[in-house]
Amino acid sequence: MPKGFWKHDNKRSVSVIPRDNSTQSLERALRELKRKLKKDDFYKEMRKREYFVSPSELKKLKKRRKKTTDGGDLRNQY
Repeated sequence: MPKGFWKHDNKRSVSVIPRDNSTQSLERALRELKRKLKKDDFYKEMRKREYFVSPSELKKLKKRRKKTTDGGDLRNQY
């Protein structure tokens, strides 16, 4: 395993196999892959991991989120 490789055990695997070599089959496989990734909340996870949030900042966000009535994301409000 290369140095700096993720050491945590991530069990997520999504795969799609195109049925034949036509362009329609490839487009269908891409649509199916996007659908599976969306169902697996892959895009939410990528958006969440886009920027590092320190543990102390997470605590502050949770504390502020408890004070709000709707519980929305307050990351951009400082």
